[in-house]
Amino acid sequence: MAMADLTLEEQIALAGLTYRRRHDISYRAGLVTQVLGAAVLAVLYPLESPFYTLGIMLFNVGALMAGIYLLVWMSWVKKIILGSILIGIPLQVLGWMYAPEQYAVSVILIGIGLVCVGAGGMVGKEAYCFAYREGWILLWLYPILVLANLFGMSHPVFNAMGFSAAFLLLLSLTGKKLRQPLLSICTTNNCPTPQKKDSRGQKLD
Repeated sequence: MAMADLTLEEQIALAGLTYRRRHDISYRAGLVTQVLGAAVLAVLYPLESPFYTLGIMLFNVGALMAGIYLLVWMSWVKKIILGSILIGIPLQVLGWMYAPEQYAVSVILIGIGLVCVGAGGMVGKEAYCFAYREGWILLWLYPILVLANLFGMSHPVFNAMGFSAAFLLLLSLTGKKLRQPLLSICTTNNCPTPQKKDSRGQKLD
């Protein structure tokens, strides 16, 4: 039987991975949490409410949850995505609580940027695997927003528009993802197929 004829469950078993429907549900829950965080940020930031930071916290939680339960065939991709998030969140905490005042904002923004690297990797994977255009746009929008703020080139109106765009794009992508059956196989021909591994996790020819 050709690899393309296998279900995703069969491909996962062939690759020697453990990934079940509950893992896919948890991944999607992480995306939903990111949407909620982006919504809070998009609404409260233009209102100049200090509670807009709750949106960033929610986005962090969602990115971490989705990163943990992300399914990719190439392990190094997940290591980069999840590693960026696991470094980025503590950096934000460091900036809020411990960094000297003159460096606090920069440390926080670098932390947010690393989380966005992970979140961008996830939406990029969805774009690559399912041709979701929103993912490609977010892959560019996240670093533009972070870098503009990090180098002092942003403006409140620019940020407000950027946060709103990120929310709407992420909402659209997540809506498409939620409408997919659980454990959906890639619909594009771009995606690599898993390599069969033996009981010790070694790749087989």
